[in-house]
Parts: sequence; C-alpha cells; structure tokens
Amino acid sequence: RTEKTTNLLNKDNEIEYDLETVKEGKIVFTDNDEFGNKVVVNDKEQGIKIVEVSSTTYTGKLVFIDDPSRVIVGETKTKGGYGCLILDYLEDYDAIVGINANGFSDPNGQGKGGEIIGCSVSNGKVWTNGAPFNAYTTIGFDENDRLVVGKLESAEKYNLRDAGQYKPALIIDGEILFEGTAGWGMQPRTIVAQREDGVVMFLVVDGRKPGYSIGITMEEAAKLLKKYGAVTAAACDG
Repeated sequence: RTEKTTNLLNKDNEIEYDLETVKEGKIVFTDNDEFGNKVVVNDKEQGIKIVEVSSTTYTGKLVFIDDPSRVIVGETKTKGGYGCLILDYLEDYDAIVGINANGFSDPNGQGKGGEIIGCSVSNGKVWTNGAPFNAYTTIGFDENDRLVVGKLESAEKYNLRDAGQYKPALIIDGEILFEGTAGWGMQPRTIVAQREDGVVMFLVVDGRKPGYSIGITMEEAAKLLKKYGAVTAAACDG
C-alpha cells in the first residue's frame, strides 16, 4: 500500500520508471547485492527493493519493504463467492506490491477463490470459514507492526490489525524450525518474514516447471531468509 500514487507498471504490467525519476536519484539500480543476487528494483522513495534469487532447482523474487505499517491484508469483495487476481487487489488497495495469503477451498481444482481456508484479519476485522482461529498458523502484524507467527488463540489477544493463515512457521525468534523437506516436498512457495529492524520480506518462488524452477524446500527457504536477517517467517499458500 502506498500513501501516494506512483505508477510503476506499464501496459504490460512490467515495472517501468521514467528517465528523469532515475536521474533524480529516487530510484537506484545495482547489479548485485552482498550475496551476489541481482537487484532488479531499488526504489529509495518507496523503500522497496526486489532481488532475484535462484539455485539449480528454483528461481524466485525476494522483496524488501522498509516500512511494515504499509503491509496490509486485502479481501475479496465477494466473500463466499469469487476471489480476485493479484493485479485487481493492487488496484483496489492502491498498492504497488502484492502476494497471495490464505488458501481457499478448491474441490477438484474448480474453486472460485471466494471460500477462505482458516481465518484472515483485514484492518482489525476477522473473516473465517468457521474454523477455530488456532486451526492454522497465523501470519500477521500487530498494532506495533511486528510480525506475529504461530497458532494463536485469537486476533484480539495479540492485537492483530492484519493477518492471514496457512502453514507452517519457518522461523521463530531467529531459530529455523525445519531440516530438509520435513514432508513438505520441493514446491512453489509464498513466504512472509520480518527482520529485527522491522523490514518485511516477501519470498515468492516458482515451482513445478522442470527446466525452469522445480521449487524450494522449507529448509532452503528458511536458510535463505535467515541469511537476509529474518527473525520471524511463515508460509502462505504457495
């Protein structure tokens, strides 16, 4: 979410900046970060950086968001009916970066995205499919903009303003909780993490595409995020 509208997408939904903006030093592009990964966007004005990450088995993007108060959870306008595409959410919420969160009911691959799995919290309001709040791992931000992860009793007890649910937790208090696949396989992933200084990280890895990106294990994802300073992390629906 942004407090002022900045057009970062061209008609093909590719990130695009005008030359004058780049010359003014508001946006700085660099070749690689300290770990040798390519930085594709380093937007100082928005406080957002995007890095390409890859190995022999996966490729993906790692996004850094300096201000955690800007990270919110959006909801479909047709709860119980239809879901929305990420680009629709970006437009509805005046946002410039977006990822998926909760899983959704998808019988026989025919789900319409409007029936949530678990619970979500958007601007303090809870939406649930009837499951107990602690049935899934919560990945949410409290009123102090700290990422809270775990099987929580309620949104109120932890003062959650925005949250999604899925599983599992990967890092808690700086400790990695996984070794190898731990039964989760090598899959596409969407993971939310936070550093001690408050910076939020979104890790999105493609998968199930031999020759391009098979996927990433939970341990690999946790180690990657830990290397970048994550103290808390959990997986959304990959």
